[in-house]
Amino acid sequence: MGMEIDNVIVLLSSILALVLFTISLAAYLRERRRKLLLVTAAFFSYFLMGFLDSTESFFPMIGDSLEVWGSVLNFVVLLLFFFAMVTKEQIRD
Repeated sequence: MGMEIDNVIVLLSSILALVLFTISLAAYLRERRRKLLLVTAAFFSYFLMGFLDSTESFFPMIGDSLEVWGSVLNFVVLLLFFFAMVTKEQIRD
């Protein structure tokens, strides 16, 4: 069982999302801005989505349930980025 190139790319995207999650979490902990929290949650959801997608080739017996959860997480990622963009924050002096 060898990994196909698309699974490698999905796995690399998932690792990149994990790195971006770590960076955005550090930024949120420093500044406590709601937008950063939403972006952090979106990167974590993207990481989970990529992880589930890349593990599909390792656990083929699970079947369609991974695809459903991947689609749900894809929707969650887009929703979190949408809320991060439309959220207004008060400017502090």
